[in-house]
Amino acid sequence: MQKRHEFDLSYVTVDSLSEGVGSSQILPLMKHLASVGLSVNLISFEKNKTPRSIESDLGAAGITWNRREFGSHGAISGLSRLLEISREIPKTRLIHARSDIPAVAASLSRRAPILWDVRSLWAEQKAFIEQAPFKKRILKAYGVLESISSSNATAMSTLTKAIVPVLEERHRVIPKIRTVVPTAVNLEVFKFSQRMTTPIKGLYSGTYNNYYDLSLSKLFIEELQMLAPLEIHWARPKESPSESLNAGETHIFVSTQVKMAEIIGSYNFGISICKMNAGPSLKAAMPTKIAEFLSCGRPVVVNRGLGDFDEYLPEFNAGVILDGTSEDSKEKAQILMDLLSDPDTPYRCRALAEKHFDIKEGAQKYMGIYDKM
Repeated sequence: MQKRHEFDLSYVTVDSLSEGVGSSQILPLMKHLASVGLSVNLISFEKNKTPRSIESDLGAAGITWNRREFGSHGAISGLSRLLEISREIPKTRLIHARSDIPAVAASLSRRAPILWDVRSLWAEQKAFIEQAPFKKRILKAYGVLESISSSNATAMSTLTKAIVPVLEERHRVIPKIRTVVPTAVNLEVFKFSQRMTTPIKGLYSGTYNNYYDLSLSKLFIEELQMLAPLEIHWARPKESPSESLNAGETHIFVSTQVKMAEIIGSYNFGISICKMNAGPSLKAAMPTKIAEFLSCGRPVVVNRGLGDFDEYLPEFNAGVILDGTSEDSKEKAQILMDLLSDPDTPYRCRALAEKHFDIKEGAQKYMGIYDKM
C-alpha cells in the first residue's frame, strides 16, 4: 500500500519571516509555490512576535506554518534547533532545506528526498565574521554540516555558478541534480524607477557586518566626493548592533526590509562591497540588497570576486567592480559618475534583474528541480 503524504513540500529554514530574507524572499516564494498548486508546510524559527499580516498572508495562501521559537544564539542552541527540526518535519513528498542546519535535520528525519539549498557557505562565512577566537573555531567545526548535507541530499541549488567547482573539489559526494537560483526578488514589489535624484545620493541598505569592507567603501565614497556633491545614507535595520558604519555616510535612518521597495527609488546607486579576503565563501555570496537595487533600476558598487557579479555587471554595464586599490577606486568613481548620467542605465539594471533575479523565474527553477527529484 502506497504511503500517504500530508504535503507536497516541506520548506525548512532557521530564518525569521519577519526579518530580512524571510520577508523579502521566503514569503513571496512560498506564496508563489502555493499558487501553482503545491501543498506547502513551512517550518521557520522566529526571533520576535509575528506580525498578524504574515499569519494572514500564509493562511490566505493555504500554507501550513509551523512557527518555532528561535531561542538564543550559539552552538548549543543551534544544535537544539537542528534536533527540533528533525522531529517537526511531517510526512511529505519533498524537503526543501534552506542551508546546512535544516539539511542535516532533514537527513536525520529520513522523511523524504532533500533539496540542499546551499545559500552562502554558511559556517565559513560566519567564522570569517566572528571576532572571538573560541567561537571562530566552533564555527569552523560546523563545516562538517556541509559535508553531511552534501552526502545526504538528492539535489542541490546554489546562489551562484562560481561556487559549484569549489563544492565539487571539497566533497567526495555531491548531488548530481543541480540548479543555480540567484537571490530572488519580487519584481512587482521592487518596481522600476527611471528618474534619478538630484543631488546624487548613494545608499547603504540593511545590515553591514564584518563581512563587508567598510574601509574600501569609505575610500570609494571619498573619491566620488572629489567629482561631485553627493549624499550617502544608511537605511539601518533596528536590529543592527552598530549605530554607524563610519563608511562615509552623511545620514542614518532606521528602516525595515519591507520599506526598502519604496526607499530605493529615491537614490541613485547602492553600495555592497565585501572583503576580498573572505575566501571561498565569497564565490557563494549573493547579497539580497544588490538584487533589490538592480530591480529598481539602480547601479551597484561591489567588489571583485563576489558571486557571479564579475560576469553579470559587465554584461549589462550595470555597476562598477572594485579591486581594492586606491587608483582603481579613483577610476571606478568616474565610471560610476558616467553611469549615473546615462539615461539608459536604469533600463540596463532592470534588465539584469529580470534575467537573473526574478522570483517567479526562481520559483520555476525550483519546480523544475522538484520534478527531477
